[in-house]
Amino acid sequence: MKTEVDSHRLSFHPERVAEWVRKGDCFPIYVEVGPTNSCNHRCIFCALDYLEKGGFSINRDVMVAALKDMAENGVKSVMFAGEGEPLLHKDICEFVIEAKNLGLDISITTNGVLLDRQKAEKIIPGLSWIRFSLDAGTKENYGKIHGTREEDFPKVISNIKNSVRIKKELGLNTTIGVQLLLIPNNIKESLNAARIIKEIGADNIQIKPYSHHPSSKNDFSVDYSNLDWLESELKKLGDKTFQVSFRKNTMQRIEDGRDYNECFGLPFFTLIDAKGNVIPCNLFYNLPEFYYGNLNEKSFSEIWKSEQRKKVIEKIKETKLSSCRAGCRLDPANKYLKQLKNPHPHVNFI
Repeated sequence: MKTEVDSHRLSFHPERVAEWVRKGDCFPIYVEVGPTNSCNHRCIFCALDYLEKGGFSINRDVMVAALKDMAENGVKSVMFAGEGEPLLHKDICEFVIEAKNLGLDISITTNGVLLDRQKAEKIIPGLSWIRFSLDAGTKENYGKIHGTREEDFPKVISNIKNSVRIKKELGLNTTIGVQLLLIPNNIKESLNAARIIKEIGADNIQIKPYSHHPSSKNDFSVDYSNLDWLESELKKLGDKTFQVSFRKNTMQRIEDGRDYNECFGLPFFTLIDAKGNVIPCNLFYNLPEFYYGNLNEKSFSEIWKSEQRKKVIEKIKETKLSSCRAGCRLDPANKYLKQLKNPHPHVNFI
């Protein structure tokens, strides 16, 4: 099944969108959770390189209670990712299993080094998809880009291969994908990376553009207008069993910028950090004045319905999105929701 990227999926949730149109608010469809702020890599492109790493992991009981609360209030999906490497949390397997049993769709974005056979056998069956951040096509460059040992590269490749094997053995529908964040340091290796990933049987590879986080210390911006040759060569690798997504639409959105000054998509998405803070998006890490609340103090639903959250959203409106990063994940949704809020006078002529 083809994985759709570079778009929103709100059209598949008409009731939730209708509620938002009617009330101006709703419970989120999708939540991203950072179970820990510890990380075993120091990637040179990390958008959150300004944050202190290590020392915090979300409490097991707090997380399980939050997952139950989210499921009861209409949240549809949860991705474990966040500030650190999610597989470093000692209870990550339990979180995935618990969330799956609650009827939530679950995914993980990981560097994959810690996904050994034992852990994979517990996690893979519970996932809708898993995405491995590879970002290089050789072990030498991988070590430099990920700030780790070169030996981690063959380990990740082996772990992806194991995940593919588990999927086939158990007859799972889990999509096993790989991501390469396109920066000047890996452009020449992206083809080699794609060939490796296709050979080991993964379902897809996504070539994702770099977008500078306003608070990040690094800047690996690329002029993507000169990469038609790369898109052409990568697309040749695609077939019925292997999808290559060269995210050209996102590249174009980064270049074009925004045509709106309000984040209409905030009610449909939120983020939970390793300290249990519920925040609008990754722009607001380490900015307590923009926290909706904390799961160690209140339940997820209490936080979502709170006056504090309303105040934060109003505060964000006042910023006119002046500090937001270009081409953010809510950008396609914002453009769609802006149209619903400001319909063209001819919309009834279908």
